[in-house]
Amino acid sequence: MSIEKLLDEMENMLVEAARVPFTNKRVVEEDDLARFLDEFREKLPRELEEAKRIITERQRILDEAQQEAQSIVEQAKAYVIKLTDENLINKQAQEQANELVAQARKTAKDLQVDAVSYADEVFKHVAAHLEKTLEVVRQGHRDLQQNRNNPG
Repeated sequence: MSIEKLLDEMENMLVEAARVPFTNKRVVEEDDLARFLDEFREKLPRELEEAKRIITERQRILDEAQQEAQSIVEQAKAYVIKLTDENLINKQAQEQANELVAQARKTAKDLQVDAVSYADEVFKHVAAHLEKTLEVVRQGHRDLQQNRNNPG
């Protein structure tokens, strides 16, 4: 029988006990009261131990929940740091890629300018050479014309 039931029975015994006339007192059987007290002494330590066990178990569950919550918070922080680091790495990679593209464009433009300058120099050289060759051809033609007009 539980403590609550014992208390209920004890209350019923008190309510049903005979009253002493003209007083606020009741007559209770000594053996009945002693039996209730014995049962209380027997049940109370078990009930207290059970309550202590429940409190200990409750505290253990709360501690585990707290540790789990702390672990989740730590994982979330680590994940945020990882994402931040990855974002920073991506940003740095993008900046480096942009720098490489700009550098490649500048190099291509410089090469194009250099190629145009080189081609211009080659054309000037070829034109000068052709002019000299053309002059030699003209001179040869003039000499031929003079030899034909002045035979000997």
